[in-house]
Amino acid sequence: MFLTIQTLFDDAKIVSAIIRRVNQTRKDTIYWQQYLTFRRVTTRVFKDYIGSVTGVMAGSINSRFGEKPIRERRNIGSGYGEIAYLGDAYQMSIDRLSELQDLIDKFNAAKPADQKAAMEEIVNFLADDYRQITLAAHKRMDIIVGALLMTGEATVYNKDTAITSGKTNNKLLEIALPFNFVKPTAGNIIVDGKNMFISYLREKLHSLAPDFGAYAKMIMTRTTFNKNVLGSSEFGEQYKMILGTNEMKLSTGLISSSLASEVFTGIGLPRIEIKEDYVKDQTGKNVQIYADNRITLLNGDEVGYMRHHTPYEATDPVSGRTYVPSEGQMLISNYRDKNGRYMEYTAEWIPQITNPDLITNFDLSEIASIQSA
Repeated sequence: MFLTIQTLFDDAKIVSAIIRRVNQTRKDTIYWQQYLTFRRVTTRVFKDYIGSVTGVMAGSINSRFGEKPIRERRNIGSGYGEIAYLGDAYQMSIDRLSELQDLIDKFNAAKPADQKAAMEEIVNFLADDYRQITLAAHKRMDIIVGALLMTGEATVYNKDTAITSGKTNNKLLEIALPFNFVKPTAGNIIVDGKNMFISYLREKLHSLAPDFGAYAKMIMTRTTFNKNVLGSSEFGEQYKMILGTNEMKLSTGLISSSLASEVFTGIGLPRIEIKEDYVKDQTGKNVQIYADNRITLLNGDEVGYMRHHTPYEATDPVSGRTYVPSEGQMLISNYRDKNGRYMEYTAEWIPQITNPDLITNFDLSEIASIQSA
């Protein structure tokens, strides 16, 4: 077997082996996969059911020969979702191509028995390049899903640089979800000069339970946790409960998030999940995925799907290119022109939160402005 750079990238088996290596050794966490799973959709615009009946109305009790009352089935609210197009092309530097050529020369000069080890070097060398390709779409969806979960809204512009240049009128993607939004005021929280946020949260969730059910968890950033949970006067005072066989005094500065979570579940509140996740955008800036001053309550981790559609290139490929599929029908290709060699990915994805009307979100921005004053 004689290799060149062109035949290497055109060999679907070799490229697939590199992608498998990336998936096996990937250290980067894909945050959206905690909440969504891939599900295929056959059309780019699809019916999106934005609410469903989780409780069933009690049936009627009739006399033995009495007529049964006619009831109408409760409708499910619906809207439409539209697939988003994702894709980038990455130019390979001359330095890396030169290193790759050296490895290919080594492979070609090797005896048949040694070519397997030489191929392993090529796969290991290219794994980081393909890591960039395979993760780019996931990281974009990390930002979108994080924004949706914490604010119920997500906006993507035509280019990331549009925000820094001030040209913010070219929106490509704008999603708004009908969460149950709650925005407490200072009067709800401050009682006799004390911050009673935990008592407020407990009473509010109790009042929501008949319509929204019991929530399993609440997600928030570390800043929100410190400011509103540890910052509550109720943690600064004597707050005792039995944790295992030890009686603990919980006080500000000593309580950890895991211990606070045990306390919360012990007094009938959902467990706490602290989020401290970041993604680097195309300008090189680290973007905080989950917004501060928000608490989102979920019934569990499974809140929807990452809908994916077959990319157009799969049915009408560019002449001369070899396309290798990855998860979510992502297509990866490599091509050469007069300016250099490029790696490219194409994907058509969109997050779908299946029951957004059953998710409660606390907007604590008004309280935060008072605390910082």
